[in-house]
Amino acid sequence: MAILVFPASTPEAWAFIAEAKGRGDTVVAAASVAVGEVTRRFGELVQLPFIHDDDFAQRFVTLLDERHIDRIVCPVAVVHRYVDQFLRARPIVGVQLVGESPIARQMRLVGEAMAYGESMMPFVAACADGHAHADALATAALLRHTALVYGESDPDKLAAMIGVFADAPPAGDVIEIGSLMGRTAFLLLALARRHGLGPVLAIDPWTAQHALQKDSPLALQEMDTEWGDHERLVQGFALNLLPLACGPDFNFMRLPSHLAHARWLETGMAQTPAFGTTRYSRRIAVLHIDGNHDFAAVQQDCALWLPHLAPGGWLILDDYVWAHGDGPKRIGDALLADTARWERPFVAGKALFMRSRAE
Repeated sequence: MAILVFPASTPEAWAFIAEAKGRGDTVVAAASVAVGEVTRRFGELVQLPFIHDDDFAQRFVTLLDERHIDRIVCPVAVVHRYVDQFLRARPIVGVQLVGESPIARQMRLVGEAMAYGESMMPFVAACADGHAHADALATAALLRHTALVYGESDPDKLAAMIGVFADAPPAGDVIEIGSLMGRTAFLLLALARRHGLGPVLAIDPWTAQHALQKDSPLALQEMDTEWGDHERLVQGFALNLLPLACGPDFNFMRLPSHLAHARWLETGMAQTPAFGTTRYSRRIAVLHIDGNHDFAAVQQDCALWLPHLAPGGWLILDDYVWAHGDGPKRIGDALLADTARWERPFVAGKALFMRSRAE
């Protein structure tokens, strides 16, 4: 049996077809207009009349029979409604329309996003510690758009970031070590702008050599080979950030952390063709450390960057709770022992949050 995707003329249709073919399903892609992208991607596009053409019903039923179709997916709202009414009026044994109407799906997703934003408000407020923070709508929007970028930071950590930015010192730089494809960099920039902080600097060498975590189990060390061409990672990062990072307050350095630190400290500037020139104060308001998790690497990151953390600035140490090694935890525990310097420590997701005591 086969799945009919009609019309196969949208990116949503292409994503469904690719996923279904990946599962081994037989898929028939059909449309009422020629769509070169479908034939380029999948090799075949069946032509059907428009749903209001006189010969649509006959051609449609014939296609279902000839291609042994038992499921129909309609990613366009008007076609979904038409096919639903068509099959209700003249049921075809063994054939069903599957999936929500695109409109119903969007209404459900908005409702779920708003409900989740509402549910996170007590936690966001606790992290903000009495400071003005994002409301439910803004929190829902930030979490929703951040989730569209590939990454491993979970919603609890992201919600905590939304909260602590309300309690960060103004005008300081926002530094991220380890960016992958930009999930947290996207959120850091959105929050820095929202709260009037300084520019964001994302640091990642994007190389297999620097990604290798020697303290971790072999299975995790081998995962980096899954990425293949690391140039694609850099392109993915730019694709994800460019729509938001269109001003002078965001840039990146494709360097190991220690070399990026030396350049940031010496020049106070980052320059890239994609994002132009960004100038930094060399005073850090928020520091997110999520690079190589080997003990020596985390230790070096903290030794280099923490001296520049402003009073009242936040350190976010990722994977403090981590199944694949204890480098971040050992460093985090050593920092926590210095109670004269740190306050308000807590764990959200797998990350340790702590605030440098204000002077």
